[in-house]
Amino acid sequence: MHWLVVGTGAIGSLMAANLRRIGEHVVVKPRHDQAKVQLLYNAHQMEFNTAQFPLTQPTQVFAAVKAYQVEAVLEQLNSANLPPGSSLIVSYNGMLDNEASLLPPNTLHWVTTHGAYRHDNEVIHAGMGESWLGWAQVERASSARPIEVFSVLNNALPPLNWSPAIHQRRWIKLAINCLINPFTVLHNCRNGELLSHNITAVQLQAAQEICWLAAYFGVQLVAEELVAQAHHVIKTTANNYSSMLMDVRLNRPTEVDYLNGFVARQAKLAGHPAPTNEQLWQQVLNIANN
Repeated sequence: MHWLVVGTGAIGSLMAANLRRIGEHVVVKPRHDQAKVQLLYNAHQMEFNTAQFPLTQPTQVFAAVKAYQVEAVLEQLNSANLPPGSSLIVSYNGMLDNEASLLPPNTLHWVTTHGAYRHDNEVIHAGMGESWLGWAQVERASSARPIEVFSVLNNALPPLNWSPAIHQRRWIKLAINCLINPFTVLHNCRNGELLSHNITAVQLQAAQEICWLAAYFGVQLVAEELVAQAHHVIKTTANNYSSMLMDVRLNRPTEVDYLNGFVARQAKLAGHPAPTNEQLWQQVLNIANN
C-alpha cells in the first residue's frame, strides 16, 4: 500500500517510522516545504520523500495534526483530488466546534494512548499504549471496517482496536487530555511528575464538568473512572512530555482551545458553565502568551 503521513510531529513521525519499519511505502507532508525528511527512530536513521500533489495512485492518508490545522489540511487534500481507493485517517487532540460539517463522510478517526515526543529529528516512543479506529460519522458506525488499512495500522503500531463507537472513545481521550496536558504546563513537568503534585481534586472537578457535557451530547461517562484512567496514562507515559507542554516550550500555538476550551465553550452554550475547565484553559493561555 502507499501511505501519505501528513504532519511530522510526535505521532505522525512515530507512525511514519513504524509504517516504514514493516515495509510500507511512505511519503510525508511536513509543516514546511522541504525535499526530504530525516528521522531518527530506535537508533535507525530514516529518510522520507515528501508528497507531490496531485497523487497519481490510491493512497492511504494518515493525518496526525494539531486541531487548529485540520481545516487547512482538509482543504489541501480536497484540492489534491485523491484518487479512487484512497482513504483518510485523522488523528488530533480535542474536538472542533464545526466537526460534523467539516469531515468528509468516509473519514476514519484514529485515537491513541501511545506517548511520543520529538527531540530535534529524533522521535521517542516514550509510553506504550493502544489505539482505536472507527468511522468519524455516526451514521457510518455500523459499516464494516476497512480490513487492509486496519491490518497495516495494527502491524505498524499495535494493539489497534476497531471501534463502532469511536465518538465515545474520542470523548474519553478528550477527557484524559484535559486532565493531564494543562497540568503538565502549569507544573512544567513530564507526565509522571504530576503524581507528586496534589491535583486529583481539581481533576475530578474538571472530569465532572466533562461528564455533564458528554451526556448533553449523548455520551455517558463516569468522572471517577476518567480520573483513574488519566492516572493510569500518567504512569504508563511517565517519561513523556505532553504535546501541550512541548508547544509552550517551543512558542507554538497549543491545542488547549480544543480541549479544556472546547469544554468551557460548549458547556456555556448549553447553559451549564464549566468553571474548572475555564480556569485551566485561561491559565494555559496566560503561560503560553507570556
